Amino acid sequence: MSASPAHALSAIAFQLAAALDAYEMEVAEMVRAPDDLDLYQRVSRRMDEMRRYAAALPMVSVAWVEVLICHFELTHSLWRMQQGRAVDDRRDLLHARLRQACERLSRKCVQLMPVT
Repeated sequence: MSASPAHALSAIAFQLAAALDAYEMEVAEMVRAPDDLDLYQRVSRRMDEMRRYAAALPMVSVAWVEVLICHFELTHSLWRMQQGRAVDDRRDLLHARLRQACERLSRKCVQLMPVT
């Protein structure tokens, strides 16, 4: 017996939401310690994990793309600061935008989960 498509989508949405929570904690750590290469690699692996889940949920694609853009902007800012190219005073703003984008994606995921 196979699961219904709605149950499968709900399970994937749950996994994406859980990965998103872990990602947000890791990113907050990365903002505090931008020189930690192991942490940056962990965040990158988490992005890959979330990308797989998001690919299976076309209804979250707009919110996912927003997270991708905000992630890039923040990590690029951290990289520039780490390279000594510039002190980006927008780091806190970029991090706040990423948190807001993650919240929107999380809400989309919750909408896909059945109420029991």
